Amino acid sequence: MEENKEILPDVRNIKSQESYTLPSKGLVYKPEDNIPASITLRRMTTKEEKMRLRSDGEEKIRRDILQACIQDNIDANVLKLEDANFLLFRLRALSLLDDTYKVRVICPNCNTQFIHQLNLSEVPIKYMEEDKLNGFKIELPISKAKIDFKLPSIGDIIIMGDRIRDYLERYPNADRSEMLYTLSSMLYIDKVNGQEMLSEVLENYLDELDILDNRAIKDIISNLDGLYGFEENLQCECPNCKEVVTHGLPITSELFNPSK
Repeated sequence: MEENKEILPDVRNIKSQESYTLPSKGLVYKPEDNIPASITLRRMTTKEEKMRLRSDGEEKIRRDILQACIQDNIDANVLKLEDANFLLFRLRALSLLDDTYKVRVICPNCNTQFIHQLNLSEVPIKYMEEDKLNGFKIELPISKAKIDFKLPSIGDIIIMGDRIRDYLERYPNADRSEMLYTLSSMLYIDKVNGQEMLSEVLENYLDELDILDNRAIKDIISNLDGLYGFEENLQCECPNCKEVVTHGLPITSELFNPSK
């Protein structure tokens, strides 16, 4: 009995809610988004646990769980993806009282598959810096068009996912990689020459761009990825060949249903 007492959580010290500073610190949002620098989450209840059983896409389920547990008056749809993922991992630790997370890794040297068990509280977090906001604008080298960039929100990802699924249902033989080439850029473009564009118009605009203009956009997008959020270059040792393997922090079924 004494051993059991040691491993059970002390219910007197369980927090019902906690506030977290967003990795973006709220700097990447527009005023109308109404996203503060920190957000308060409450512990999950059975209602949120039941949400995981829905047949909706995973991103929709995660968004709805976040929306239910966020105590601030905000729309979870507008949360940038890195902030949303950060909050999901924090919600996991707050609710399940479990800071460990298992990532399946494949060693590129010997192809061995193994599990790397992380302590989420020890994963480094990069916070957004104001001077990096200058990298959200560019003048294209050929057309001289001025492009304002944004970071995709969880709502953007959901809308784009629905669009891709609808398209593939209508055209099952369509080349997925070719379609994603343009759509992935659309997620990051806010305005062209100061104007917002309908998605169909923006898609046509990007398809007609000079190749050097397109590559300039892709370069900016690659620089925007990883500006803030959890450290993406986590390291572990392959148990077979002992080489150091680098991996990210993917969201998997381990998020709210950790394996034993």
